[in-house]
Amino acid sequence: MKLVAIVGTNADFSYNRLLLQYMQKHFQAMADIKILEIDQLPAFSIDEPLDMKVWSFKKAIQQADGVIFSTPEYDHSIPAALKSAIEWVSYKQNALYHKPAMIVGTSYGPQASARAQEHLRQILASPDCDAYTLSGNEVLIGNAAKVFVDGNVTDAKVRAELESYFNNFVDFIDTTAPKEDDSMPKQPYLDDAYIKFPTGSLSFREVQQIFATIPFEIDLIDHTDHFTWYSNKPNREHVRYPNEIGEGVDECHPPKVLPIVMKIINSFKDGSRDSVSRPLMMHGHRVLIQYYALRDVDGSYLGTIEFTGSVEHILNFYDQGAWGESDGTTGASQADATSGATDASGDAAADATSGASAHDEAASDAPAAENADTTDAPDATSGASEH
Repeated sequence: MKLVAIVGTNADFSYNRLLLQYMQKHFQAMADIKILEIDQLPAFSIDEPLDMKVWSFKKAIQQADGVIFSTPEYDHSIPAALKSAIEWVSYKQNALYHKPAMIVGTSYGPQASARAQEHLRQILASPDCDAYTLSGNEVLIGNAAKVFVDGNVTDAKVRAELESYFNNFVDFIDTTAPKEDDSMPKQPYLDDAYIKFPTGSLSFREVQQIFATIPFEIDLIDHTDHFTWYSNKPNREHVRYPNEIGEGVDECHPPKVLPIVMKIINSFKDGSRDSVSRPLMMHGHRVLIQYYALRDVDGSYLGTIEFTGSVEHILNFYDQGAWGESDGTTGASQADATSGATDASGDAAADATSGASAHDEAASDAPAAENADTTDAPDATSGASEH
């Protein structure tokens, strides 16, 4: 289970930060807890462009199974910096929507952060957040200076309450989490229906399994610039999450690559390009990402497709001389005599009349920034990095 824990203050020193660090260590056998700081986030404003820190903060929450908030109390409420961070997280694409949330807090006084926690529950229950909070569970740690010694919780009663609440929260996450069949059905809803193409027909079941079997993954940005679909290929290079479906291009891409993304998509829309390719290293092996304009039979733009796949096996064939000396008729190379017949895809020579169009551009023709980062660079349509 992956959780994120938000330090609810931008102060340099905070017992709420110590509390989350203690929970991270104490509950490591039950959950992987990543601590998020809010001190580097800009003050929320709808006129402020989304920057990389905000985007990364929001993505971390979106991809977590649950969120822990640890808040101090300022003037009977939460700190302004925490309210600002929540505004960023819930603005446009809401990362807190139906996200299980646990609220804890500590302070110097005997009442801890009781009023701030109650106020935070109200905020998280608002229509713009709509997070799931577990009722009947509160951790109010007062007299923080005495409770925390060398980063540990020394009060046995406080420790027992924290353990009880955390166990309840883990159970709460399991209860509220969408089942696999709810988010990614193994079979289409109409698995006995058929789609008729000019070249034949396929059942919905066959279409589903084709996408799961082909050696590359596919993602789709529709004509309204929203991420609407991805193939269910196992062991994807780009890990996708069902809750990312419906995100706008500006939400699912890091701000630093958004101009490049829009340049590619707009070039597909205006017809100046039909494709863009870019090679890069991912997970220690060579990957080719190709973007194509999806058009209907009349040429109208329907969206942008991204194909991603490892090319290591292809390059290995090349290194072994699979395309050495072809006989010019059947495409068979001399390497076939010693290593066996190549795959049907070994016909390396492209048809001179049906190959790439004049609009197609390789990575070398794409903007330089597209290829600047070959290790962690986000892909141009869906924004997911190698993780």
